[in-house]
Amino acid sequence: MTNKEKFKRAFSALHTSENFALNLESKPVKRKIRLPKPAVAAITAAAICSSGAICYTADVGGIQRTVQVWLHGDQTTATITVGDGDDQITHYSIQDSSGSEVQGGGGVAFNEDGSERPLTTAEMQDYLNMPTTDTIGHHLYLFYKDQKIDLTDRFDKDGLCYITLIDGKKKIYVTVAESGGMVSREDRYAEKSELPKEWFK
Repeated sequence: MTNKEKFKRAFSALHTSENFALNLESKPVKRKIRLPKPAVAAITAAAICSSGAICYTADVGGIQRTVQVWLHGDQTTATITVGDGDDQITHYSIQDSSGSEVQGGGGVAFNEDGSERPLTTAEMQDYLNMPTTDTIGHHLYLFYKDQKIDLTDRFDKDGLCYITLIDGKKKIYVTVAESGGMVSREDRYAEKSELPKEWFK
């Protein structure tokens, strides 16, 4: 006698009750996948490592800081990109209200030994808040923070204009050439002999 015949014979004496109903269609069959614990640990570790790499590559440009600067007499926002782990500027940009870059770049300072180094955030913000000149509609203007000064009729016979800007207790002495070149100092006006000769061609 085979095992199959033995099972039939053993269970043939058993009968189900009349209230028993087998309804297989109402319950969907659920499949469970069981993974060994080491496989689950390996998959979790791979997911964590790959998400860390994705986050790292998404921020290759370094840390971005937003600072308030003055541009043509209006306070605006500049985005400064700082290198990883230090305070060295890699790039700055100023956008207009539509998001287009109107000014941008980087900057370097020279050490005492003559070597270059990137500007720090504080140095870049000081640079962006310095007086600037711009020609608008055949008029040369000097801009400093919220001040806009028309220089067109203020030049002397040497082609220079001298303006003193007051910022709280600080005075800034600005020398502007008709070509738009400008030097600002906190101790005195720059003399013509100290200015680049190409400003007067």
